[in-house]
Order: sequence, then C-alpha cells, then structure tokens
Amino acid sequence: MGDRPVSERVARWLSSLSAKYIAAFALLVAVPVICTSVYLLYSSYQDNKHALARLQQEKAKSVAVMIDQYFADLTKRMTASSGKYLSFTALGAVLQPLLDDNATDAFYIDNTGRKTLASAGGGLTVVKGSFVHDRSVEQARAAGVYFGPVFAPRLLSNPGARSMEVMVADRKDAAALETAGDGVVGATIDLRVIQDLVRQARLGTSGYVYVVDARGVPIAHPNASAFTQGSLALPQVTKALALSSTGSTVGRNLRGEKVLSTWATVAPVGWKVFVEEPESAAFAPVRGKIWRAALLLAAFLTVGVGLSVLLARRLVRPIKQMRTAAARIGAGAYDERIELDRRDELGGLADELNGMAARLQASVRGLEQSVEDRTQQLQHALAELSQKGRQLEVASRHKSEFLANMSHELRTPLNAIIGFSQVLRQRLFGEINAKQEEYLDDILASGNHLLELINDVLDLSKVEAGQVELDVATFSLREALERGVVMVRERATRNGVRLSLEVAADVDLVDGDERRIRQVVFNLLSNAVKFTPRGGSVVVASARENGEVLVSVTDTGPGIAPDDRERIFEEFQQTDVGVRQREGTGLGLALSKRLVELHRGRIWVESPSGHGSRFVFTLPIEKAGGNGG
Repeated sequence: MGDRPVSERVARWLSSLSAKYIAAFALLVAVPVICTSVYLLYSSYQDNKHALARLQQEKAKSVAVMIDQYFADLTKRMTASSGKYLSFTALGAVLQPLLDDNATDAFYIDNTGRKTLASAGGGLTVVKGSFVHDRSVEQARAAGVYFGPVFAPRLLSNPGARSMEVMVADRKDAAALETAGDGVVGATIDLRVIQDLVRQARLGTSGYVYVVDARGVPIAHPNASAFTQGSLALPQVTKALALSSTGSTVGRNLRGEKVLSTWATVAPVGWKVFVEEPESAAFAPVRGKIWRAALLLAAFLTVGVGLSVLLARRLVRPIKQMRTAAARIGAGAYDERIELDRRDELGGLADELNGMAARLQASVRGLEQSVEDRTQQLQHALAELSQKGRQLEVASRHKSEFLANMSHELRTPLNAIIGFSQVLRQRLFGEINAKQEEYLDDILASGNHLLELINDVLDLSKVEAGQVELDVATFSLREALERGVVMVRERATRNGVRLSLEVAADVDLVDGDERRIRQVVFNLLSNAVKFTPRGGSVVVASARENGEVLVSVTDTGPGIAPDDRERIFEEFQQTDVGVRQREGTGLGLALSKRLVELHRGRIWVESPSGHGSRFVFTLPIEKAGGNGG
C-alpha cells in the first residue's frame, strides 16, 4: 500500500464508499444552502436595485422640476418686461432687471425688426440690421417663448461656462392685432445658476447629478473633464436621448466604471437630468450579505462534511471488516469470523456471513474428504491403467514385430507368385490356352490385391504407431496430380470413365511429403474410377481458398449415404456398394485420412445421395507454398 503512487491512492479513495458517502451528505447540505443563498442574494440585489432606482428617479425628477420652475419664473418676468411703445431711455429701464437676474445681456426687438441691446455694463445700444425675419424671433412670436441652444461663450478661458438665449413675445392686445407683429424681449442667460442648483443636489456620499441638453452637450457636471467633450458619448446618455422622458439603466461613467443611472426630462427645454451612483457603492450592502452568506455556507459545509465523515465511518468500517473477513475466507481461512456488535442491518449481514462461513467450512471439510477418497481411487485406477498401458505397449510391439515378419514372409512368396504368373502370362516358356490365361489373370489379380492389402495394413500400423516421418519438401502439386491421373487412366479407359484434371493457375508448388500426397491422390482416384459407372466422369481439381490449398476428386458415381460419410474413414469400413463389388480392403480412406492429418490438413466428403460424391482434402498455408511463379 505504501509503495503505490499518491495519484493512485487518491483515485482509489475517490472511488471508495467513504468518499461517496461524504460527497452525498455534503451535497445534501450544500445544495439547499447554495440555492437558498443565491435566491436571497438575487432577491436582495433586485430589491436594492429597484429601491435605489426609485430614489434616484425621484431625485432626478425633483432637479428637473426645479430647473423647469426656474425657466417658468424667468419667462414670466420676461413677459412682464414689455418694451412696446417705450422710448429708448425707458426701454433701458425695463431691460435692466433682466441683467440683474443672471443675464449677461438683455435686448428688445420691436415689430419692425430693430434690436435694442442692454449690456451688463449699463450701456444701451441699437444693433444694426433688421431681425424681423430671424428664425429665433419668428419661433418666439409663433410659440410665445423660444429657448435657444446651449453654447460655451468662453471655450478657452472657462470651458465649463454655458449660456443660452431666451426670448418671449410681447403680450398681445386688441390694438396689436392690427399691426404687423409684436415685439420680442430676450436675454442671454448665464447657466451658472443651473450649475449651482445641480451642484447642491447630491445623493448620499457617492451619488452625483449632471444635466445635458437635447444633443447630449453637458450643461452641469461634477467632473470638469466632461466639458472638454462636444457631447457625452455614454451609453446611458445615448439611450436616454433616444427613448422616454424618464428611465433607468446600467451605464458607464467617464472613468469606465459601471453606474446605476436614472434620468428625467426638463420639458420646456428638452434637457435630461441624470442621477448616478457607482455599482460598487450602490451594492456595497449586497456584497456584505454575500460574504455573510459565504461564511454561513462554509460553516454549514464544514458541519455537513464532519457529520458525513462520522456517518461514513460508522457505515463503512463494518463493511471493510466484512470485506477483510471475506477475503481471508476466500484465501482459505475458513475458520475466520466477523466480530461485529451491532443490532442493525449490518449486524444481521455479519451474522449471515458468519453462518455462511461455517457452512462453507463444513462443506470444504466434506469436499476435502471426498477429494482424498477420489484421489485414492484415481491412484488405483491410474495404476491399473498404467499396467494396461504397458500390456498394450507390449501387444503393439508384438503386433509391429508380427506385421514386419509377416510382411517379409508374405511378400517373398507373393512376389514370386506374381512374378512367375507374369512370365507365364507373357508366354516366355511357351504357348498357353485360353483357360490357362484366364487362371493366370485371376492369380495376378488376387496377388496384386493381397499385396495391396499387406501394404495398406503395414502403412496404417506404422501411422498409428507414430513410426511414419514425413519427408517434407517443396514439390509441384500439378505434377503429382498429373501422375495420379496417369496411373488410373488405363483402368478409367477400360471402364468407360472420362478422366479430367483442372488445376488452378495460382496453385503449383506446395510443401509436403510428395510420395504420401501422391498416395492419397491415388487412393481417391482409384475409388472414384472404381465406383463410377460406364459413361460417367471423374474430375481432379485444385484451388486456393481461405489460406488453404484444396484438392478435390469429384465423380458421378452412386453417391454416399449420410450415415456412411464419417464411417468410411474408419479402418475396414466400406459402403454397401463397395461390399457388393467385393473390391478394396476398407483401408484406403482410413490411411488417406491419417496421412492428410499428418500434414495438418483435413479431409471430408460431400455427396448428395445418388448424385455422385466429392472428396476434398486440404493443405494449410503453413505447409503450402502457393504459386510457384
């Protein structure tokens, strides 16, 4: 255990039952706490956000109302300052109060377009030109009041200074309706009064208020850098100018910080009053709640993990004890028992395991006794089998000696009989009559049959005794098949059987014992020619299939019954047709099967009954060389 790497020990522990119990209990504690905390924090965030937005909206509206009230009072005073029918000197007296009310200059344009200007220094001058068709004058006469665009009068010396023109048409009466038009009272207002008003309006310690006109140009702003820009390209300003008169959103300040922004509109002039507070300050209470919730969650998780560890030990320790005991019992310690003093399900399981171990111990003892008895019986049987084996070995040796002696004793006179019969048959010692020739033919046929029988018996006995060693070499399978065809061609012609050879182009040189393969081919061809009726045919073919070389001999004989297809490969077994023809010994196919198996091949027969047969044997690829080309 100590030799295992740390990663393997950690992986083993993570897959253990203790880790799963701890994880399950921790999740049971953590999931509800996390979900509840997230819900409460989200609700608190939304509530704080809505409450702060409402507070900021009220502040923006109050500032907008104050600006609106200022312009209402201003236009009311200007409306009261009519210059109609006044002399030049009296007109100066009428315009002077406007100069005292945050105006840098005041003027009056009569119905003929003449403009009389009163400056802050006290001078009164007539401006050359006619202003009757000036756009601002026309708008003032048409609407009763005109608010000009905000501009910076001293852009270089004081970038934050802002001014605007305000014009109000004279009050109309019945006599004025017959004239060409009324006059216009106007003033250039220094907007420091608006800036002072906005500067006094604050929201807490971090909130601030600023005002922009309908084009986004700053009028009042706590940050002096705002006045260096033509218009404020802030997302909340863009949204406010494009949307409703009031609203709220999350935007960015000039430093790129996220802010909670609300706005209201000053209706007469179309200005927007913004009240903003950085999110970091606005939601500081929420962050405190988050930290408290995190600490509470950590406390719950610590308690949950601690309880889960205790419970896991309580549950897993008995399981480990039972596992250790089961391993010892499995290793052969059948007297091992589980000592567990518990009254719950684990205690019951331990009692069941102890009972099972006791029954297993009794069964093993009985099995050991049975094995001991069986072993003694097996030893007696092996002793008897060994004795029988020695007897069989002696009998086999005697059989081999007998067959060798008989081979010599039988072959010598048999060869003499065959030889002298052939000499007499060839009339080397004189003429013979027909009857003698018939008897000589019978003698030669019987001698050759007996010699074939003796050779088959000797070969089969050598194969069974393991005395046959293959002389493996590379040879031409095509030539071996051609020689086999030549050897049986005379008999096939005599019996009226067509004999043909079909050798595949990719099969020529193979590895094996050529003499034994030719012996197998000859046996199969002899049987095929023997059992094929006159007018039939025998086809010898070779092919390569599935990594093996296949050699087949197909005839049009009577076929082989299904029950005989395995039996004919046994010693001294023949089909009913073979028994009726009284030819053969029943050893050719058995010997062929043994020789093919020595080459690690297979041999079988395919024969629909009454429709000929096809004998096939194979040479595995390890023994077959394939195409000689």
